[in-house]
Amino acid sequence: MKQISSLILALILGIAFTFTTWIDKVQSGTPAYRTYVDASGELLLQDILSNRYANRFVPAPSAPLSLPGKPGALWVEVRLDNVENRLLILENPSIALIEVYRLQNGEASHLYRTGSRMPADTRPLPFHGFAFPLEASTSAGDTLILRLQNDYPLSTRIELLDVKEASARHSMQQTLQGILVGLMLALVLHCLLHGVLGRDPFHLLLGGASLLMSISSLSGLSWIAEAMPRLYGHPGEIVHLSAYPLLALLTCSLLGNDSRRNRRHAIYAAAVVTALLTAGCAVFPSLSRLLIHTVHIGLPAALLLLAYWVSIREQRLDVPFTSATCLLLGNGLMEAMAGQQQPEAYLAELLLWSALVGYSWSLYRRLQGIISRRARDRQDSATARAEQRAKAEFLARISHEIRTPMNGVLGMSELLLDTALSAKQRDYVQTIHGSGNDLLNLINEILDMSRLESGQLTLERVQFDLHALVNDCLDIYRARAEGQGIELIGFVHPEVPRTLQGDPTRLRQILMNLLANALHYTEQGEVLLVVGMEQKDGAPQLRFAIQDTGAGMPEDACNSLLNSDFKVTRFLDQSDTDGKLPLVITRQLIGMMKGQLGIKYANDQGTTVWFTLPASSIDAGLDADTDGSSLTDRNVLIVDDNATCRKVLQQQTAAWGMRAQCASNGREALALLRSQANLGNPFEIILLDQSMPGMSGVELAARIKDDPTINSDLLIIMLTGINQVPSRVIARNAGIRRILSKPVAGYTLRTTLIDEWAQRRTPAQDSSDRDQPVATREENHFRVLVAEDNAISTKVILGMLAKLQVSATAVDNGARALEAVQQQPFDLVLMDCEMPEMDGFTAAERIRQWEQRTGSQPIPIIALTAHILPEHRERARKAGMNGHMAKPVELSQLREQLQHWRELKAESDLSLL
Repeated sequence: MKQISSLILALILGIAFTFTTWIDKVQSGTPAYRTYVDASGELLLQDILSNRYANRFVPAPSAPLSLPGKPGALWVEVRLDNVENRLLILENPSIALIEVYRLQNGEASHLYRTGSRMPADTRPLPFHGFAFPLEASTSAGDTLILRLQNDYPLSTRIELLDVKEASARHSMQQTLQGILVGLMLALVLHCLLHGVLGRDPFHLLLGGASLLMSISSLSGLSWIAEAMPRLYGHPGEIVHLSAYPLLALLTCSLLGNDSRRNRRHAIYAAAVVTALLTAGCAVFPSLSRLLIHTVHIGLPAALLLLAYWVSIREQRLDVPFTSATCLLLGNGLMEAMAGQQQPEAYLAELLLWSALVGYSWSLYRRLQGIISRRARDRQDSATARAEQRAKAEFLARISHEIRTPMNGVLGMSELLLDTALSAKQRDYVQTIHGSGNDLLNLINEILDMSRLESGQLTLERVQFDLHALVNDCLDIYRARAEGQGIELIGFVHPEVPRTLQGDPTRLRQILMNLLANALHYTEQGEVLLVVGMEQKDGAPQLRFAIQDTGAGMPEDACNSLLNSDFKVTRFLDQSDTDGKLPLVITRQLIGMMKGQLGIKYANDQGTTVWFTLPASSIDAGLDADTDGSSLTDRNVLIVDDNATCRKVLQQQTAAWGMRAQCASNGREALALLRSQANLGNPFEIILLDQSMPGMSGVELAARIKDDPTINSDLLIIMLTGINQVPSRVIARNAGIRRILSKPVAGYTLRTTLIDEWAQRRTPAQDSSDRDQPVATREENHFRVLVAEDNAISTKVILGMLAKLQVSATAVDNGARALEAVQQQPFDLVLMDCEMPEMDGFTAAERIRQWEQRTGSQPIPIIALTAHILPEHRERARKAGMNGHMAKPVELSQLREQLQHWRELKAESDLSLL
């Protein structure tokens, strides 16, 4: 509205001034004059006064004078009969050279020599055009002779005005010129502020164009013309013309972000052509008038065509921009028809300023649209974040409520599996337990997706054992792989450090998801997990690869892993429910770890899914142990019908300094054993598989034991699946020292070999007896307090503790837990976090306060909660708890906690002795 008001005010002022000027023009008199065109431009005053040329002057019409271009000149003869206090006015300020002579009583005198290319001090009076004071004429026949010359054709009015009338007209012109310049400068300030504060380059372009035009218009002010004479005339026109390439670039504001390049290229071409024409005008002054009119008319016409083209292509018409371009075209036409004559020149400048206001209005609307879109985007983003937080909180609460009964289902089914059951009963219970785990995994996946949506999923950075983590992942899927008849193999290259810095929970989740995906699409053959090191751009990286021999992943599964266009928000809305959630989560987690993910296809080797993690998260690995030298230079024979297993074991043993050879079956192994024995270089260790065609591992071990030519002190380690383990008696009778379940982690195999080699001359013990944990007397003295309000969860935990031969006491709220700790000594407290009367956090804080007051030894407190979010763990830590176990509680997890705190208690007891 402010811009519209300014435009209306300027129009009113222009109309008023035009009307005033028209009245002055009607009232003023145009002198009678005659003209002669000197085509050569070489005639002098003496020539003009001679009889030859004096009769060639012809009366001029009332229209403005028309000057020829270079080299011609126009001679004008003006009669001065009884003239008093008059000024001779030439309105066009662009005339290059003006010479004024006066003939009085037959004598010629030179009065003035000035022009636009002459110094400013040659002008007798400051005026918009040229004003020449004339002395009073006392005799008849006084005549003025003017010689006008310019580099290019132009026109001008000539008038004889009273001094007061000329002064009033000049004051009016200066006033209006000052108003227009002030309005342009205000527009410049407006555009610069919007350009800087709004970071809008188009406002800066318009501001620059308006500034150039303002500088050019300043030459119309007398005091500016006197202060900066070089700005007057042709240089001012060049400055004015320099603004037009910037106006051409404003057309880009009509284009959207998705506009094609050819539209922008057309606009750039128009701007470049305009800039070249401006440069030509500066270099060739004789062509300046033609070039100026070409730019003033041609560019607006081209911009109108471009605006029309853009409106058709982008289905929108910018009315202010189109109107402004029409006004700019009107300015060019007005200047071409009237030049710099008054009052048309003022109307042309008014049209120019109105065009600039129109462009400013267009950019203002565009900027307001951008601001509105940004505000809507911020509002939508805030709404989405609030929605995501609410969804995350809701899912976390639902997860908590589901986990509590799931603790009873999984815990009781796990305890039930350890009882005497028939085959059918065991199958039923295993189905219940497996379905419960699947439901729990689905809950975890949905919760992870919700946390990814809300941005609440963060990565930890802790130290962990990569070798143990890989082995744990393989252990989890060992039974499933064996049930499918698939060989599950793991191999960690020796150069991979064992101790790393990172998030082991999320890395385990990635590996388990990819292993589950590989097993899902593999019907027979093998699944291989390989971990190695590689260099990228001079920096080391961890590389994980999961290779299978299946038929290949379907396209939707590949898209779930590789689709980088998948948005982080709206996971649950965009993801399908056909088992692809784990793959989507996997890709997002790898991205959060700043890793890369890819899929490699091979017709004969199935599919390989690989991902890398940057080495910045890796610390130097620790040496396995100091006893590894006992394996150096030992001869080892690897017997396995699977080529990949043989290759992995051979690389592992070779990295430990052992001399390894391989055999694919029992007959080949026996031949190698006898051959090496006869050569005096017998094998010392044999790693054999149980399930091999033709001859099983036990049969091979028995034949080795009965063969007198083979080393009787041979160390035999069997590697087999959990469902193919031979009985203890058969294994012991065949001479097998240790049985390890596939897949075997490298560090586990190495530790086993070192331990067995150190004990090879001692009587062999039952391998299964060595693997089983032995209850000690301390276990009976390890007391656990269980604080849990849910009866089913209490029953499950007490059942697990009883199975682990640990005595336990149960209470149903935090207040009773505090009383129990104060009354009886406990070695460990399992504290539920959400209980009536007093929750677990408050109870833990009260227990720590009581210990500080009484000087008691701190009791380890483990938080039991169905919440798995990091903030709950942090709250438990701040409350004084020593650990965290998420429900449903697993027997293995509980066993690890008990073993950890039992060992710490034993060390503490020894230090007190």
